[in-house]
Amino acid sequence: MRHVLRLMGYWVYAALDVDGNEIISMRVYPSRKALAAEQFINEVLKHCEGKPTFIIEDAPWLKQALEELDLQYNTEPFSEIEA
Repeated sequence: MRHVLRLMGYWVYAALDVDGNEIISMRVYPSRKALAAEQFINEVLKHCEGKPTFIIEDAPWLKQALEELDLQYNTEPFSEIEA
């Protein structure tokens, strides 16, 4: 997962394959809570082989969702994440 952006009161979740340079999934949610993140991550996992390591911004709801799903992640400040 690479970005969670706020747009007109909604949150846009996007997952990118940085090696393949393609969008895996993009969804809009009314909140940025762990439940929404977990739903999105489960959808992303359907398109992945094995258990990928996620690169995320330092957001508690993303960390919580990934930890509950027992997935590895690295955090980077939003300003340093390049799409």
